[in-house]
Amino acid sequence: MTRSKLVAIALLLAGGSAAFAQNRLQDSEYSSRFDLSGGYNLINANAPPGSCQCFTMNGAYVEGDYHAWKWLGVAGMVTAGHATNISDLGQNLTLTTYMGGPRAQWNLSRLAFFGQFLAGAARGTGSYFPTSTGSKSSDTAFAFSTGGGLDINLTPHWAVRAFNAQFLRTSFSNGSNDEQNQLQISTGIVYRFGGTRYAPAPPMRVPPPPPRSEIQFTCGVNVAEVAPGSAVQVIGETMTLPDKLDVTYSWTASAGTIQGSGRLVTVDTSNLAPGVYHVDGRASLASDASVTSSCQTTFRIREEAASSTATAPPPANDNSDFYKNMADVFFDYDSEHLRPDAKEGVAKDAAYLNAHPEINFTIAGYADERGSAEYNIALGLKRAITTRAAFVEAGVSESRMKVLSYGKEKPFCTEDTDSCLQQNRRAQMLPEAP
Repeated sequence: MTRSKLVAIALLLAGGSAAFAQNRLQDSEYSSRFDLSGGYNLINANAPPGSCQCFTMNGAYVEGDYHAWKWLGVAGMVTAGHATNISDLGQNLTLTTYMGGPRAQWNLSRLAFFGQFLAGAARGTGSYFPTSTGSKSSDTAFAFSTGGGLDINLTPHWAVRAFNAQFLRTSFSNGSNDEQNQLQISTGIVYRFGGTRYAPAPPMRVPPPPPRSEIQFTCGVNVAEVAPGSAVQVIGETMTLPDKLDVTYSWTASAGTIQGSGRLVTVDTSNLAPGVYHVDGRASLASDASVTSSCQTTFRIREEAASSTATAPPPANDNSDFYKNMADVFFDYDSEHLRPDAKEGVAKDAAYLNAHPEINFTIAGYADERGSAEYNIALGLKRAITTRAAFVEAGVSESRMKVLSYGKEKPFCTEDTDSCLQQNRRAQMLPEAP
């Protein structure tokens, strides 16, 4: 077999084993303590002195490796081969080598590169070895080899020796300089055992930045329309991320006087002319004043009818049709989720609202007296938001709706009974003044 054929076989083995390794080798590195290898061995020799009468010898090899450290160990290798008609004399040659020495190996996951230097003895038989006094048919001589190769790992225990190329030097008697320089190439299978599996170092993880604090602020009034001089209560509600951060509030009104501070303030409407006014609120995190959210709500001062000695009929209630057709939505204890009966009520309310697109309204959320004021304000707002989402799903434009929460501060019933507590767990729809 020629060297070109051997190289072709080695490349074929390397390519096939690499493809196989892609599917079989785990993403970890196996560092073995012992390796056993065996396979085909080829020697390109020039035993006779003088002009090269080279020949090719086919055979086999067996190698054992001991890894004292991960990268360094010792190797022992035995080769045997046979060739015929190696010179003009027509003699044959059976060559056996026994060598050992240091070995270095570099593991790169699926690939293992190695280099080694081996020294020992070579034994040639069944041939012709001329000496200064005659000849002999067998000879034993000093030998050494040096070179390296590549193993392709298939699994943590099995590999293919793609190639091992060595320069082999022997010193058989040849009647001249007693030197033979040879190229030795081998390929085969490797079994690894007695080692340790090393998991690859995990990739460096950059910790994510801490989440940015956020705030959402909504507000509303307790009544959309008041008589001149009546007080208007403004209720603000915040939701923060993370939850329950400290918040500061500031309020301004287009007219009237703001009384109080915090999330609940009152607008004094004394001396205000009939018309529509708005209140602006701003909530900021106490820990970071740059994180803010704003809200705006409106109220109307209605025009009082001129006094008359004649008894005038009561003014028509422009919102009577709204209240007649809009039912409140009721909730279970400590829940903001719609019950089946509430879903039916929302569907009927939505049908009316879709038939009257000119109506804008506020959804006010309420809670019963159990729990703290802060908790119930948040629960009431969640109930209002849930109701708004149900209306949106039923086709009502979100721009027509506002939400606010009264929590437990404006109860519909004050008795300590289950039916009374149920009356206070609701979302109420309040029409805005036209």
